[in-house]
Amino acid sequence: MNQKINKTVLTAKDRVRNALPVIAFFFFLYILVVNFFGRQYAVIVSTFTAVFSGQRLKDHTFSYYVRLLFSSLLLCFLAYVSSFNLALCILLNFTVPFLLVFLHSSQFNPKGYFSYAMMFVFLEFSPPSEENITTILIILTMAVIVLAFCLQIYAKLTRKPVDPWTEVGLGLDELSDLMEAISSGEISGDTVSRLRKLELKFHTLSYSSHRFFAAKLNSVKLYDMFAILFQRASYLAADSSWKQSASPAHMDAVHQLALYVKKVRDQISFSDNEALIEEARRLLADMDLENGRLRIFFRSFLHMMMLILKEVTESGPPDFRSHQTSMQELVISLWQRCSLESFEMRFALRLSVVMTISYAVSYLSDISRAYWFPMNAFLMLMPAYEESDHRTRTRPIGTAIGCVAVYLILPYLTSTASQFIFALTCLSIMYCMTAGTWNQPIFATCYALTMTSMSIPQNEAITMRLLSVLAAMVLVYAVNHLVFPTSKEAMFRFNIHMMFRLHNSYWEIIWGTIRGWSDLSVAREILNYFHMVYGEAVSYLDKLAPSPQRDMDQKALITMWQVFSELEQIEFLIQLGDVSKSDQMQLLKLSAECRNHFTKGSVSPLPADFHSNSENGEDLTYV
Repeated sequence: MNQKINKTVLTAKDRVRNALPVIAFFFFLYILVVNFFGRQYAVIVSTFTAVFSGQRLKDHTFSYYVRLLFSSLLLCFLAYVSSFNLALCILLNFTVPFLLVFLHSSQFNPKGYFSYAMMFVFLEFSPPSEENITTILIILTMAVIVLAFCLQIYAKLTRKPVDPWTEVGLGLDELSDLMEAISSGEISGDTVSRLRKLELKFHTLSYSSHRFFAAKLNSVKLYDMFAILFQRASYLAADSSWKQSASPAHMDAVHQLALYVKKVRDQISFSDNEALIEEARRLLADMDLENGRLRIFFRSFLHMMMLILKEVTESGPPDFRSHQTSMQELVISLWQRCSLESFEMRFALRLSVVMTISYAVSYLSDISRAYWFPMNAFLMLMPAYEESDHRTRTRPIGTAIGCVAVYLILPYLTSTASQFIFALTCLSIMYCMTAGTWNQPIFATCYALTMTSMSIPQNEAITMRLLSVLAAMVLVYAVNHLVFPTSKEAMFRFNIHMMFRLHNSYWEIIWGTIRGWSDLSVAREILNYFHMVYGEAVSYLDKLAPSPQRDMDQKALITMWQVFSELEQIEFLIQLGDVSKSDQMQLLKLSAECRNHFTKGSVSPLPADFHSNSENGEDLTYV
């Protein structure tokens, strides 16, 4: 019991500590806006606080702030235009959220749209008018400047310069220890968790190291490579399929790999890693593993290790320059996004329908605080159906509790000062809560109702809050089930189609690498997403009753997973320089054919002349 209490206290302390910078930013900007312009513009503070919360762990260039300022001013103007008449309200509330999802979100960054859409939605609460649009534009400009200043200060106070080699050494040490644990059969949930933390750590280092200047690209590429290395090890530890057929020889091979990782940790050099690379080649040549899962892991792991060893000895700019998107690639990408099966199209349409209906109702309603309806609908609708469904249940519960709390507490707060203190205290606690849970809306509701009760009767405000959240719940539930309704079987088919598209995406990476550009962070994201989709598909099949169809689907999934692993190997071999020009031409041809054939609706086989006569032999053909 005491342990539970201590754990709860520690969790609460961590949440408060994590939320303090966000709370401080809110109060700083709130004081500036309210003191200089008035409380009616305070909604802008909430929007930029959300931006600060989402961006404070990232590095930004000057161009980011320029784009943010331009987007803010444009969204303000569009919110102003939406208030002209009902037709423009409907048109803009459909098109603006739709375009924001298309421009800022993807299947790898589903919530990229959120802060921009939130700005547009919140600015429509009290749309800019001819009299105050200039004031709002000034406030937005000031808010962007304050945001830039605070993000830079936060980065200087909290970020310590990172030495890539210190991080690499610590990472390799831990990886070696964890692989020793795997070789001795001591695989636990903690082993998988530690490997995934290593992967996340290097992914975060990579993300935070992206700078405007190309000189930083070497460390970024190194972090991406190690993130992939740890990712492969975590998949091995999490996958139980290989353990049943693993023999002592297999475990000894994992032990040898752990020793090699330790050796790399001790001997890796800026000048010459040929001995370590040759040892990796010997391990590959001597490997005689019947277990296909372990075989794939060994080859992918050692190929990536060789690529890392080669990378750290190269001087000058990286081999692979940043890629400039061609018009053809832009058109292909746009065409893929316009598919009714794409994440962008499906979610963009749901968001557009929700915002159009809710703001049309708000526009036609001559009711105070009618904008609470679209606000609640916006906050309930999420890219992931499960998260959205969860919020349609938790937000009404939290709102109801918040309404009861205000009804009981507010009569005892007789002065304006006490009401302000209560409201801002609730808001501070809200920033300590996890978004989407039932408890966060309690404090959001207390803040909103306390501030609203200063201008309209308390009971009227409570009634409006409850009605708006219930209406939003019904709307979001209906849209989630009627606009692209998705059953488990339909989602399984969608996941299969998605895996084919991810195969094609990886072929495009291979095509680009041969042409002279590569981005390992993109490859890592695609790999991560593939395994997430693959896991969902496997989970669906595991719950079905045994049948010939299920067995066939399971075999198909395993084949898709193996093919995807092979694509990884090809990419690593190309980057290592182990693929001859003739094989590269063969791969370019195969890449084009695969992207044509492995698409929805295609049933034609690949041309027969793709049987390998490769100079690289088994490396390109072992599956």
